[in-house]
Amino acid sequence: MQLDEIAEELRLPYVELVQAISAPYGADVDWWVTPFASRNTYVCHLFERLCKVTLARRIAAEGGVLEVIVDTPELARLLQKVLPASVSVRCTISPLGKSLRVAAAVMRRLAIALYMYAGRTVFSRLLPPVRRDLPLEPVVILDTFVYPESIRAGIFTDRHYPGLLDELTESERRIIYRAPTYYGVRNYFQLYHRLRACKDNFLLPDDYLHLADYVFAISHIWRASRQLPKCTFSGMEVTGLVNEAYTENLANPGSAEGLLRYCFAQRLRDAGIRVHRVVEWFENQELDHGAVAGWRKFYPNVEVMGYQGFLASRTYLCMFPVALEQQLNLLPHTLAVIGGALVGPAKEFCPDLRVIVAPAFRFQALMLDRRDEPSPGWFTVLISLPVMKDESAAVMAMLVRAAKILDGVTSRPCRFHIKLHPASQKKAILDEVLRLSPVFRVIDGDFDRALDDADALVSAASSTCVQAIARGVPVAIVGRPGLLTQNPIPKTVDSRLWQVCYSAGDLSSALRSYADLEPEDMTELRKLGSDCRSELFEPLTSGASRAFVGLEQAQYLPE
Repeated sequence: MQLDEIAEELRLPYVELVQAISAPYGADVDWWVTPFASRNTYVCHLFERLCKVTLARRIAAEGGVLEVIVDTPELARLLQKVLPASVSVRCTISPLGKSLRVAAAVMRRLAIALYMYAGRTVFSRLLPPVRRDLPLEPVVILDTFVYPESIRAGIFTDRHYPGLLDELTESERRIIYRAPTYYGVRNYFQLYHRLRACKDNFLLPDDYLHLADYVFAISHIWRASRQLPKCTFSGMEVTGLVNEAYTENLANPGSAEGLLRYCFAQRLRDAGIRVHRVVEWFENQELDHGAVAGWRKFYPNVEVMGYQGFLASRTYLCMFPVALEQQLNLLPHTLAVIGGALVGPAKEFCPDLRVIVAPAFRFQALMLDRRDEPSPGWFTVLISLPVMKDESAAVMAMLVRAAKILDGVTSRPCRFHIKLHPASQKKAILDEVLRLSPVFRVIDGDFDRALDDADALVSAASSTCVQAIARGVPVAIVGRPGLLTQNPIPKTVDSRLWQVCYSAGDLSSALRSYADLEPEDMTELRKLGSDCRSELFEPLTSGASRAFVGLEQAQYLPE
C-alpha cells in the first residue's frame, strides 16, 4: 500500500525526468521507440525501482529497516549511497552476472525477432494476396490486433472495435482497411493462410515492407546502444540506475515493431495508397510512437486519431501523453477515450492535447439489461486473468490460498469461474487449474454473460475490473507486495465497489464481505455501478461509427 502511494506521488517527477533526458534527441524515432522514452512501465522497471528507493529511504529514516535485498547492482549502489550506513544492502547478483543475464536476454529477443520476421517475410510471399483492387476513394486505415484465434472459417473477429462496421453502408465498409499487428502468433503459415482466405479488407504491412525495412528494425539495437547523460531524481544522482534500466530493454520487440510501422507508412505512400483517416489503437508505447511518427511524416495532411479503448492503471505511464511528444509530432492529432470521466486524465501531462469521447466498442454489452442473475445457491467468484503471465500467476496463487481460508466459512459455498485472456497461453493455465481444488473451473463463452452470473470479480491490470463495477459486481484487485499494483479503476469510483488485496487474508476477507451482502446492499452497488457506467463507457449511438472513421460528411462517398 505504501509503495502504491509513493508511485502516485512520483508520477509527475518521473515524467519530467524522462522528458528532460529525451529533449536533446528531438524527433529521433530510434530514441522514441525505446521502452524508457515511451515510459512503458510494463517493460521498463525504472519507475518501480525509484519508488522502492523512496520507500526504503522513508522506512530507514524511521529506523524500520536493517537490511535491503535487491536484484540489480545499480539499485544496490544507489541504496548504499542514500541509506544510513547502519542499513545493510545486499544484491542477489554480481555485476558480471547481471551483464551476462542482460546479454542473454538481448540475444534471445534477437533470435525471436529473426524467427518472427523470417516467418512473416517468407509466408506472406508464399501465400500471396488475392487480387483486390483498392477503391478509388482514399481509405480509412484501422489499426487493430490479430490473435491466433481471431480468424475462423474466413471470418475475422475484431476484439477491439466490435460493432464498428454494423451501421456503415456497403460503400462505406468498402474503404475501411484493417492494418493488423500480430500478437501471440507462432505459426505464420497458418496465420497467412487464414488472412488470405478472409473476406475482410486488410492492408498487411508485410505485403508492402522491403527486406531493408526488416534489417532497419532489427539493427535498432546498435543505433540505440548509448550511455545516457548524468541525471538526478528527488535529490539523488541516478545515472547508473537509469542506464541499467535502459540497457536491459535493448532489442525490445516493441521497438522493432514500431520501426516497421514507421516504414509501413512510407511504403504505403510510395505505393500510391491514398488515405482519408488513420485510427490507431493507442497506448503510446514504442509501437505507437513509431506508427504515429510514420503517419505524421509521410501523410502530413491526413487526420490521425488515437483510440484508447480500455482503462489502465495510473502507473502505466505511457498511457498519459506528454507535451514534448505533442511538440515532436509523436502523438495523434486527436485522442479518443471511451468515457467523459477519462478526458481529464488523458490531458494530465499534455493540457493542449485534443481529447474527444468515442464509443466504448468493446463494452457495449454493459448498456444492455442483465440476462442472468447469480445463482442463489452459490457464491460465484469470476476470475478474469490478465494477459501478463506473471500477473495471472500472482492472481491464481493468492486465490488458491484465499479459497482454503474461505472453505466452510461463507453463508453459501464458493465456486470460482476462471476466464482466460484470449492472448494467454491457454494450455499452461489449464494444466495448472487441473491441479487445483474442484471449486475452480475454466469457463468459455461470453465474458458479459459470465459477469452477470457472478457475485464478485477478482483480477488485476484488466479493464474487466471496471467492466464489473459498471454492472454493480464488486471487485477484489490482487496487489503484489513489493510491486506496484496494476489497478485500472479510476480514483473517482466509489470505494464500496472495490478493494485492493495484498495477501490471501485480505482477499478472503474481501470476498467474505461480498458474500455476506444483504439484498439492499446489492441494490445500492448496482445503482453505483450504473452511475459509473454513464461516466466511463460511451454508448454506440446512431452515426457514431461514421464519425469515428471520419465519414460524417455525406458528400465524401458516392451514392
